[in-house]
Amino acid sequence: MKKLILAFVFLSFSVFSFALNPVREYSITPADYGMDYKTVKIKTSDGLQLHAWFFDATEGSSRKCIILSDDGDGNMADLIELASNFLSLGYHVLTYDYRGFGKSDDFKINKKFYIYNQFEKDLNAAVEYVDRKYGSLKTLHLYGIGIGAGLSIGIGANDPKVSKVIADSPYLTFELVQKRYMEAYGQKVLTPLGFNKNVMEPKYALEEKGVGLIGILIIAGSEDLLFTEDDLKELSRIKKKITDTYVVEGANMKTTFTSSKADYFKEIKDFLGV
Repeated sequence: MKKLILAFVFLSFSVFSFALNPVREYSITPADYGMDYKTVKIKTSDGLQLHAWFFDATEGSSRKCIILSDDGDGNMADLIELASNFLSLGYHVLTYDYRGFGKSDDFKINKKFYIYNQFEKDLNAAVEYVDRKYGSLKTLHLYGIGIGAGLSIGIGANDPKVSKVIADSPYLTFELVQKRYMEAYGQKVLTPLGFNKNVMEPKYALEEKGVGLIGILIIAGSEDLLFTEDDLKELSRIKKKITDTYVVEGANMKTTFTSSKADYFKEIKDFLGV
């Protein structure tokens, strides 16, 4: 029995500590909820096709859109409830799957990696798609969690089309990600090489770019081992005049939203001014 318990602990430890967990099948779709949406294909700059869902705002005259980026664990089906909340705030919503996730084109993923720099191309493609197809939009915002939060800050800081970013549990730098994984799990996580620091790493993106941003909301769980409250404070100081913070007590990255959905979206609603 002791050996079985130890084996279970080791397996749980190993699986949890690796960051990327692509899932191809959707456990549920917006159609199961009777939601009004359409499936779209988005082409990246390097020729891949991303699978995405576009939800029209409940108010047809809305000129606001928000793009949601996931944490690399599962696929965009995990974002459906979040999408519904942004719809209730009057936004058009786009969710998409990174390459290698859901029904997006194949991409070989090593689960020991925290993120791939190609994911930057995926979010950039989503931004360009919205701008090209819905150019009359007045407002474009980004929301992300985990790796999606870091990407949203980096790309939001570099793209003048983006005015606000909501980042739940963002990383600061890849060096710090590796340090936190070693401290928390005693294991090394792999991160990209040969990337643009001013896009891929939020700390440097906000230090060097971000003049077009008018608002950043950074969210973190008080009990998270990888994205700590101290990290949140360090990141918020870089653009402190436009940055709000929200610490979810007793939560980690996986539970910041579910621990109190009403409070979570009240903070977002106040930040967005809707």
